[in-house]
Amino acid sequence: MGMFVDAYMTEEQLALQRLAHEFAEREIRPIAMDLDHETDPAKSAYMDSLLKKADDAGFRTMTVPTEYGGGGIESLFTHVVVGEELGWGDRGVVGMLLSSSKITHLLTADALATQAQRDKWLRAYVDDPTFLISQAMTEDDTGSENLLPYGGVDGGFRTRAHREGDHYIINGNKRFISNVGYAKMNFVYVRTDPTKSVLDGATLLMVPIDTPGLSFGRVHDKMGYRLNLNREMIFTDARVPVENRLGPENYGITRINSHLRGGDSLINASAMVGLARAAYEATVEYAENRVASGKPIIEHQAIGMKLVEMYTMINAARASVWAASRAIDDRERSMIGTRCRWTGSCRARRARSRMRWPVR
Repeated sequence: MGMFVDAYMTEEQLALQRLAHEFAEREIRPIAMDLDHETDPAKSAYMDSLLKKADDAGFRTMTVPTEYGGGGIESLFTHVVVGEELGWGDRGVVGMLLSSSKITHLLTADALATQAQRDKWLRAYVDDPTFLISQAMTEDDTGSENLLPYGGVDGGFRTRAHREGDHYIINGNKRFISNVGYAKMNFVYVRTDPTKSVLDGATLLMVPIDTPGLSFGRVHDKMGYRLNLNREMIFTDARVPVENRLGPENYGITRINSHLRGGDSLINASAMVGLARAAYEATVEYAENRVASGKPIIEHQAIGMKLVEMYTMINAARASVWAASRAIDDRERSMIGTRCRWTGSCRARRARSRMRWPVR
């Protein structure tokens, strides 16, 4: 099926698409299947060597502003183009892009982060090639109603934090959280006013991996998506400095998440388009080689119709993701004048990379 391009893609976007495809082909695919079949789910995800190679290629820090050493790419469309190619390699690896997007948008939002927080943690993220983050919201009895969000006091996450002097004391559990136990910074949603819903009683705290009182439970053993680790977080009187709070206390989940700009869902969607593309290509290869009734089954009309339907649906999904991401980019440009700030050419960027793959 191959990479898909259109007339509106810039030279830089085309070069990044090619770079992501080559990275997936050379670095992800040769190891992804073995990792996916690893019996211990804790060993399936995020090898330091793969992260370092992704960092060399610029994927792990794509969104981070250039003043902190990142790629400075604000265009969501560029991210979904790259996300599809990495997802074609393996869906789980796209978590690197999500890490970069989330930490950047949360820490560059003036309503959430101070300059001191921004300087400290964005630099730490860029300087450490194995630095990932987690966004901890889901709990045993609460999930999607946090995103609706449900306005009842009886709904939403229950992990509780109360202030004692210069610290918040956190108690509760989170589960199904990506990167947990590996992420060096955890963005944790807590209830600071249990008399109110998550709309008015929720606060976001930055919790480093070595925080006293933070421990990690079982790794969830999944049927797929195993290169993205999901694990339980356990807070037992965990002490987090007040200076690690993002935004005001009880800022509320809707106001907090508004600074993520809606891009995470589309990056996830682009990864699924890449995964579907990989499944389609594997299906075509099988159909070309499997012989039945005297000819390859791809030449049977019933099989051919199924393949045409798959191809059509994949392209429709991509069109939807691309249109939505471009609409968000246009909205951002019209509201705050953002633009894609990929400084220099992609060739120059890769020349500084130890991988130095060619652009064709």
